[in-house]
Amino acid sequence: MKKRRITLNLSEDVCNALEGVGGRSLSVVADEALAEALASRAHRTALLGWLDELDAEHGAADAHTLAAADALLDAAGLDSFEHKHAA
Repeated sequence: MKKRRITLNLSEDVCNALEGVGGRSLSVVADEALAEALASRAHRTALLGWLDELDAEHGAADAHTLAAADALLDAAGLDSFEHKHAA
């Protein structure tokens, strides 16, 4: 894939962590991390869109259902999910 040179200003902690990966260039590590973060964001956006469609078709989930889903995410060690249409 074609590469393009840009300038980024990163915090010292982020630079240290990227350099600590070792063995690969800082550009490669940063490129892979950004690609992963962008893919995750796109997935989350698609999921939120799908949840909006479900809300439109079936109505928003009630507070009890949202609390149960949140508990499942907590048990799985994942971040709490706050849907923008939460009751």
